[in-house]
Amino acid sequence: EFVPARRGLAGQLEHLRDKYEHIGAEALGRSPGITGGLAERPQNPQGEWSGAAGDGIPAPQKVLFPAQSLSMKWERVHRVGAGLSNLGNTCFLNSALQCLTYTPPLTNYLLSREHGRTCAHGSFCMMCTMQNHTIQAFANSGNAIKPLSIIRDLKKISHNLRFGRQEDAHEFLRYTIDAMQKACLNGYTKLDRQTQATTLVHQIFGGYLRSRGK
Repeated sequence: EFVPARRGLAGQLEHLRDKYEHIGAEALGRSPGITGGLAERPQNPQGEWSGAAGDGIPAPQKVLFPAQSLSMKWERVHRVGAGLSNLGNTCFLNSALQCLTYTPPLTNYLLSREHGRTCAHGSFCMMCTMQNHTIQAFANSGNAIKPLSIIRDLKKISHNLRFGRQEDAHEFLRYTIDAMQKACLNGYTKLDRQTQATTLVHQIFGGYLRSRGK
């Protein structure tokens, strides 16, 4: 049995507008509707943070990936990529991989193969793994592929994940994004938190949560 809401959606939205304050969108020159970007300081054309955004967040010591190089829209039109075969309780993995594969700023970068040309990892690298998977997915439009490279390195993504066991899709997604972030930080030591937030991955999926008491 359903009971009609006492307040409509419009009233709820107005209440939320008063409760929360969006930070960073104007400073980055982006639409407030775009989420997941850096709530940092504005950048000059050389990719360096400058000026105070009034958000109380210190400027990073260096910028690892210039924000202006991040393309939020598709850089070219692609045919729908390959489907993913279920290899036995891998639907949680397949659904998260498809979400990542069709995230425009991430896919634009992966298809450019830029990471592969500069990667210094000697072993497992989640960015290289995602780059190879994304390239394979778009090269097999209309077919189904097996995400064997992801499954093979499942324990390297997280020790908590096991092949053949039904896992949580959101948990796998978080572990995968964390692994990509670590790959972007490979080779850097003793970076401040603000600099770590300037990676490609953090600018797409990361952000800051600010609370304010009255």
